[in-house]
Amino acid sequence: MRNHSLLLTAPRHLEWVSEDLPPLQSDQVLIQTTIGAISIGSELPLYRGTARSSELIRYPRMTGYESLGVIIDRGSVVQHLNIGDRVVAFYGHRTHGIVSETKAIPVPDDISDALALLVILTCDVTKGIRKVSPKPYKPVLITGAGTIGLLTVFMLKAHGVQTIDVAEPNTERQTLALELGACMTMTPEEMSSGKERYPIAFECSSRNAAFELLQARMQQNGRICILSDGNLEPLVLAPAFHEKELMIVGSSDGWDYQEHAKWYFNLVRKHPSHLEQIFDYHTTSDELIATFERLAIGAMMSTKVLVHYKQNAMEL
Repeated sequence: MRNHSLLLTAPRHLEWVSEDLPPLQSDQVLIQTTIGAISIGSELPLYRGTARSSELIRYPRMTGYESLGVIIDRGSVVQHLNIGDRVVAFYGHRTHGIVSETKAIPVPDDISDALALLVILTCDVTKGIRKVSPKPYKPVLITGAGTIGLLTVFMLKAHGVQTIDVAEPNTERQTLALELGACMTMTPEEMSSGKERYPIAFECSSRNAAFELLQARMQQNGRICILSDGNLEPLVLAPAFHEKELMIVGSSDGWDYQEHAKWYFNLVRKHPSHLEQIFDYHTTSDELIATFERLAIGAMMSTKVLVHYKQNAMEL
């Protein structure tokens, strides 16, 4: 069986590479991809060649990290997953993925593909929330209502936080933030003139101007969690950071994807929401390269892109 992987071979140059799938190991499952996603904040800077990184970026490199598909084969010692099961896994823009049983997240029948795929980033967001432990009755500020900011709103609400304010210039994202549980949205200009001071805040914009405003709006000894990737521009400590003796923690990846999945799937089952609207653009795998380019040149704007794969992978 042939697998097709989308490789970034140079800045703004993507190529589908075909290769034979390796033999399945006894503890592994073979997944045929149904949907994937483009993570605008992390993938687009890499595609453009402008991403900031602590390590030298080497080519070719695999793209993506969010995949959902159906198991079409399994190893001899796999116990808890069966052929035909839907699973979420981390193997990126590929028509097929091979992962160990412990790395595949099973998806209940009553959970949609789009909601299931968001289990990855909601787990990443939850790890940051757990680090700063907001109190339900204390207000929280979020800068940036892209994918991470919107998921932070949703997860804070799920954790019982009552007052969530969001700074975001885009009116459509402001509306979705309110639908997901934010109490108030404001533009950066409105944020700069506001009087509310926050004990906890989440930086989700990847923009230093927003980060500087966030620091100005903190209470003394406030806690800041940086959830943005930091690959767009440097985030600088403002004078307010020292004057207010603020604390900052960074957070990346999730705390426990399997355990979070059980809780998350139960949450979205019991409390329907507008969460799927985060995917504001849908495309297909054969249009994936063109979609990256349109995003890069600004011909289209999106919060998060959902990618549909054809049943016959060879149609790529």
